[in-house]
Parts: sequence; structure tokens; C-alpha cells
Amino acid sequence: MEEIFQSYGFGLFPFETIYFDKVGAHFLEDHYLRFKRTFWILGVEFDLSFEKFKEAIERYIISAEKDYGGVRVAYVHDRLVVELKEIRYNKALFQKGFELAIARTKKDSKNILNYIKTSNIGINLIEEKRANKKGFDSCLFLNQDGFICEAAFANIFFRKDKVIYTPHVLCGLLPGIVRKKVIRISQELGYRVEKAYLKMEDVKGMDESFITSSIAGVFPVLRIENIEFKQRNFAEYLLSMEKFNRPWVC
Repeated sequence: MEEIFQSYGFGLFPFETIYFDKVGAHFLEDHYLRFKRTFWILGVEFDLSFEKFKEAIERYIISAEKDYGGVRVAYVHDRLVVELKEIRYNKALFQKGFELAIARTKKDSKNILNYIKTSNIGINLIEEKRANKKGFDSCLFLNQDGFICEAAFANIFFRKDKVIYTPHVLCGLLPGIVRKKVIRISQELGYRVEKAYLKMEDVKGMDESFITSSIAGVFPVLRIENIEFKQRNFAEYLLSMEKFNRPWVC
């Protein structure tokens, strides 16, 4: 297992990161389908059934004896490899809100690897470390045309009144599982959802911003560089739903 994950960040193998709590693993079928699709795009054989995928992960979660956490799952040499993933999120960070720096590197919207989840995320790790050194929690990537893309390990949303904005997938981002859920629920709640081509000047007047990922669920953003977001009403409403609730939510 250690040999497989030593290359994490600079290798090229599909993986999934899954959140679990006392109820079990969240959105397991969605993760399986995205996992399978990544192998198909890469042209790599994948013959693991959903039943075996589910059984292996649930068995591992039981053995971990934790109330909640994350697991990273890879399928290498015809075997499923599961390991615990460290969670960075906590109550103090939630109360403060995520702070994002603009990454120096630009995402290439034509690069197929930006649209699938593989271990080839070295630039994400490098840019996040740069952001950390500047006092930020993570970074936000723009693409080659200056459009907002995604955070290092999360999708991003903005809200202005009753309109929810999120970068269009063709900007060069990974279409996250929680992103898809938030879009659908926002529409059901009567919000208009715009999958948009946004530049930084477009978000200066937004009421709030939040990131989404399988581990974070929904997490409020305090600021991007010097642009601050004063509200978190919608994000906190989403967090009241069981599927998005996390132990660090106050």
C-alpha cells in the first residue's frame, strides 16, 4: 500500500476520496460510477463490481473504528487499495471561513486530466503549499483565459441574492459529486443556478462563497485574496441537511 501511495500527487492512477460517518460511506454509488468512468477515459481495464467496491470500503471503515473520517480508494494491479485520509477541516477553521490565494499556475481547459480524478495532482499540492506560506488555507485556480476554475481540492460556488453561480465545467475543472448535489438542491429550493464563465471582477459583489468536496461537504469561504464575503446563509442552510452535515459545523 505504501509503495502505491508514495507517488500520490505525481503519478497517474485513478482514485476516489470518500467521506464516512456513523451512518456509513456517503454517495458511494456516485463515487463508484465516477471511478469507473475515469478508467474508461484512460483506456485502462476495470472489472471491479459495485458490490465488491462497496463491500471492501465498508469493511475497511468498520475496521478503522472511527466516528467519521475520509478514505482514499485506488484500484491497482486488480486490487482495491483503501487507506485513511487525514482531514484538515475543524471547528476553528469553519468559524473563520476558508481563505484562498490565487494560484500562480493556470489550469489548461483543454487538458483532459483536469476533468477526471487521478493522482496527477502535483501542481495542486505545490500551489496549495505556496498559498499556505502566504497565510492562506488553500488556493483558487484560474484557467488560461482568466476564468475561475476550482480550488486546489474543491469546487467553488458564489451566491448573489437568489442566484447561485459556479464555474462552468468547460473551464477545466473536476465535476465534483457534492457540486452536482448542491446544484440540484439549489434548483429545488427555487434558486437559479448559473454555470458561468466568471472572472475575479465578476465575484467582487457576491454575497457569499463556499467550496464543496466529498470530505468538506459545504465549507464557507471568508475571502479570495482581498475580496471578502460577509455572508454564509445559504452554505449554513445546506449544512443543516444530513447529507452535508459535518462534525465541525457549529
